[in-house]
Amino acid sequence: MDKINKVDKLVKYKKNSVNIAKLAKQIKKIQIKQTKSQHVGIKTYKKKLQLHGNDDIKNVALKKSKKQSLLLKNSERQLKTDSKNIIEDKLILKDSDIIQPIEIVDLDKDLDKHKISTKNIYRLDGHDNDHDHDHDNYIIAIPSYKRSDIIQTHTLAVLNRHKINPKCITIFVANQEEYDIYKEALPSFLYNNIVIGVLELKNQRNFISEYYPEGQHIVEMDDDIREIMQLVVKRRSSSKSGKSGKSKKPIKTVTPIEDLNAFIKRAFEMCTESNIFLWGVYPLINPYFMTYKVTTDLRFIVGPMWGMINRHRKDLQLTVNEKENSERTLQFWVADGAVLRFNNIGIDTKYYKNKGGMQYENKNRKEEALKSVYYLNKMYPKLTKISLTKKSGMPEIKMRR
Repeated sequence: MDKINKVDKLVKYKKNSVNIAKLAKQIKKIQIKQTKSQHVGIKTYKKKLQLHGNDDIKNVALKKSKKQSLLLKNSERQLKTDSKNIIEDKLILKDSDIIQPIEIVDLDKDLDKHKISTKNIYRLDGHDNDHDHDHDNYIIAIPSYKRSDIIQTHTLAVLNRHKINPKCITIFVANQEEYDIYKEALPSFLYNNIVIGVLELKNQRNFISEYYPEGQHIVEMDDDIREIMQLVVKRRSSSKSGKSGKSKKPIKTVTPIEDLNAFIKRAFEMCTESNIFLWGVYPLINPYFMTYKVTTDLRFIVGPMWGMINRHRKDLQLTVNEKENSERTLQFWVADGAVLRFNNIGIDTKYYKNKGGMQYENKNRKEEALKSVYYLNKMYPKLTKISLTKKSGMPEIKMRR
């Protein structure tokens, strides 16, 4: 209202002079002044966090820093360029553009017994040296429980298809009994190491963070990922039937990610450039809602695949099993004022349905989720709101942007 009143006064004052150009300049100055006064950068955010603590910082309306804005522009430009390289110059659909069904390789301990072809399986000790990626830049940690079969046919098979170096991959199990089962069941060429951690997902996530040194680039993946997909936008050819001047909407679809290794490396590079410590992907694989925008505002970082630059901090220790991904998103947002999300990448997985994992505990997951939702909303009242209207019936916590 203050801005409107100032503008009205200026209009009345200049009504008789008809000096529109000068009036416009003065109005613009007021608008710029108002905008600048509302902006809160990352440095200011961190100062307030140190002076006042977490509770007061929730009331601050945060905006992107100049560096993050530049990052967004460069990233969107790069993603659009990559998308154009996928399709032909005329941007017309071809037969080769049709997405083929995802093939799940059934990897068993005794491959010869089940006569599974290993022709397309990448082995570190084989002749596929062209795909022997530098594995020192990041590691992949997979917490798994009661899923020695699923992890083979899902996440490990996905990483194998995308030629991720097995030396990057470590599997974290709950106890010695689980270790023995996984060690016997899993082909050794699919991973580097199996580590005995702890029971419960939140505890295992915290254990993984403590297991690795600070500064380590860690990608955490669920054990039941079916595929990692990327958005592809294809423009239709001009209509020949008649209505001139009206171009058809482009076709948005998804396809398995072209270069997973390059994507992971680039994600960590962007985090390092912008002083961001957590990155993630779009929660679903719905091309209608997916975009090429890389965002740094408060958006949910989903649990099946995400990356972090490791830090040993008490305020980043998880406290809930259900909605631990929401809690992590909020913790990193409060700590850093930004989380990086790639809205053109999504994960094909079944939430709450696969056997093993948290389903094995036989807890009422809806009841546990409801407790976590109310707890997180109480902890972050200015950053969250509760949603109980989902078709699945599972309570959700939504982020306020």
